[in-house]
Amino acid sequence: MNKRNQLRLLTLVGALAPLSAMAHTGHEVAGFFQGILHPLSGADHLLVMLAVGLMAAGCSKSRAGIAVPAAFLLAMGAGALLTMTGVSVPYVEQGIVVSVVAAGVLLALAVRFTLVTGIAVAAGFALFHGLAHGAELPLAASPAAYIAGFLITTTVLLMAGSRMGQLADSYSLGMISRVGGLGVAAFGVLATV
Repeated sequence: MNKRNQLRLLTLVGALAPLSAMAHTGHEVAGFFQGILHPLSGADHLLVMLAVGLMAAGCSKSRAGIAVPAAFLLAMGAGALLTMTGVSVPYVEQGIVVSVVAAGVLLALAVRFTLVTGIAVAAGFALFHGLAHGAELPLAASPAAYIAGFLITTTVLLMAGSRMGQLADSYSLGMISRVGGLGVAAFGVLATV
């Protein structure tokens, strides 16, 4: 599939994304412990964070293993802070769905990024997840503790994905990332139904 068709596919998926949240309503956001658990409570978060870690392992520079996950964390925190300051961004939930599908498609196609492109893609995905977290923060008894909690778990998930990617590459098991990518993309598409 050429790049133009890939872009068309991602655009179509974005247009079909649902208006409702996958993991952003009906859960407690009181403090640190809930922040720790939140990225594990929604498959959208879990899959994107693992996928970004896998993509980081596949970037062309060895520094990507740190830089790409760091960009994800910074953009996620920035998104949460933007929402806390009153910035309203439309289509956050659709952006989350697109991030899940896009991450899966990119992995399935074994797209290799330059360091800068990997950082930009990871930050773009993370911004939407951070905006959704920030929208929940007014409900939190301790917003700073909640943010710290979800950033800690996010770090662990990103590093786990990166390590899985490194292991798959070292054992020439690139098919694992591709099959995993298909699974992530399928989940994202099914979430729109």
